Amino acid sequence: MRPGLATASLASACALLVSACAAPDADRGFTPGGGVAPAAAASGTPGPQPGTATVTAAPGLTIEIEWPDEPDPKRSAVIKAFAADFTAQWRAVGTSGGDRSYVKGIDAESSAYMDAVTWVQGFLKDEQSARGVARLYALRVPSVVGRGAEADGCVDLTGVRLTDREGIPLARQPAWLKRPRAVFLQTAGLGHGGDGVWRIRLYRHADYPDERAKECLR
Repeated sequence: MRPGLATASLASACALLVSACAAPDADRGFTPGGGVAPAAAASGTPGPQPGTATVTAAPGLTIEIEWPDEPDPKRSAVIKAFAADFTAQWRAVGTSGGDRSYVKGIDAESSAYMDAVTWVQGFLKDEQSARGVARLYALRVPSVVGRGAEADGCVDLTGVRLTDREGIPLARQPAWLKRPRAVFLQTAGLGHGGDGVWRIRLYRHADYPDERAKECLR
């Protein structure tokens, strides 16, 4: 997802979602090159094996996820939910709105829900889709407190191209699919529901030249 709809600063994410944030662990410094993956899961579910996985979001559109070595089952579940949401939203774009599974990974009463719906609907209104490869890496969970958590991940959209409904690339591609804006840090606040599923409640992001976004450059 390109989180351009969330305009508040990245630093305000914890303040806006107190239940999902706390001070980051001292031994979990941000290090680009980690990973993530799809499908929201309850805490306790074994995490994916570390390494790179490729998920087909739609015909001609793939998500490349670098899974981190995260032994903690709760943090692993948060990472999986974060990646699932990212993948599902691009699946909605790539299928021209045919797949709406992305709403299942977002708290319906949160600001993130309207952010995501507005983002997807923007493509449909303009009769646009996408092809190429979106990359998600350096995934980590800086904090988990009770039923709340924060997840961070680097996003690289330089391999994505907007297309028309027939899959033909647009002659003019938007600036947010080109460097430096196409590489950024995305952060989400998540809540653990009574059904045991982690869902997104808040989106924030850091664009270049923010120092945290710079750490995503390779």
